[in-house]
Amino acid sequence: MNLSVFLENIKNNQNEVVYYCCNHVLSKKFDINNDDVEEIVLKDMFVNYENFNKALNDCAGTIYKKYEAELDDIYKNICNLFNEDFDNAYVFNYRLTRVKNQEPKQFLDIEDKDTQETVIQKFEDKINTILESKYYKENKDKLEESLIIPQRTLELIKSAVRHY
Repeated sequence: MNLSVFLENIKNNQNEVVYYCCNHVLSKKFDINNDDVEEIVLKDMFVNYENFNKALNDCAGTIYKKYEAELDDIYKNICNLFNEDFDNAYVFNYRLTRVKNQEPKQFLDIEDKDTQETVIQKFEDKINTILESKYYKENKDKLEESLIIPQRTLELIKSAVRHY
């Protein structure tokens, strides 16, 4: 697929921020005016959520300030371009990575109670986001074991905080 044609299509049919993000990501690796790239490579860059997130990390400020956009909304639009469901294994794995290795001590060591409560709530929200996702619900039998430790960690943290 010719990248200039791909980007022109996005420019004409998507929000400006989606074009900005695609152009930004592709410009890092390719000569967008001359290069052709297979669709599978493009999918790996954009639909693989971790790759997508890392590639846009250096321009997050512009995305939020100039375009007042959220990365997840941009990701949804890009997934639609590739006819992929945005609530997918890539997003599940990305979110799971952010909750599975949390140590209770890091929550309990927060001295300010309001801050501690906020951080614990955010951790709980991340777990709930996973549990409520379409991908998780559709694959619960094989995925629920991966959330046992994060859920028990949350229960332990909440129990310990109540006893302080």
